[in-house]
Amino acid sequence: MRSLIVDDDEMGRMMLATLLEEFGPCDQAENGKEALALLDNAVAASTPYELICLDIIMPVMDGTETLRQIRERDQKRGGRTKVFMISACNSPQDIENAFFEGDCDDYVVKPFRREAVTQMLSRYKLI
Repeated sequence: MRSLIVDDDEMGRMMLATLLEEFGPCDQAENGKEALALLDNAVAASTPYELICLDIIMPVMDGTETLRQIRERDQKRGGRTKVFMISACNSPQDIENAFFEGDCDDYVVKPFRREAVTQMLSRYKLI
């Protein structure tokens, strides 16, 4: 499984990368703009990401806008990238917005538990 973690918190990225790297290559980006460039490069190289983990609150481009642009790219290429929002934002409104406005596949509240993430990976047949 090839994955991309998008989070402005370096420690959070490293913790999640340690988990995801057990299942395949894992790239990292500090914001949505950086992530979209990596995504475009991966698709152009015919090595698309199977999973993108997005934080919501980030500088430059937040997770909500990044997810919107990921879905636009998915629609143009005729595929769908699995996107998990992984955020400290835990209000029912934040979670509802991520699913219904952003069209994410799943949502994990930080701090995440390893078991929660591996169960989601299994549920979506990513591992």
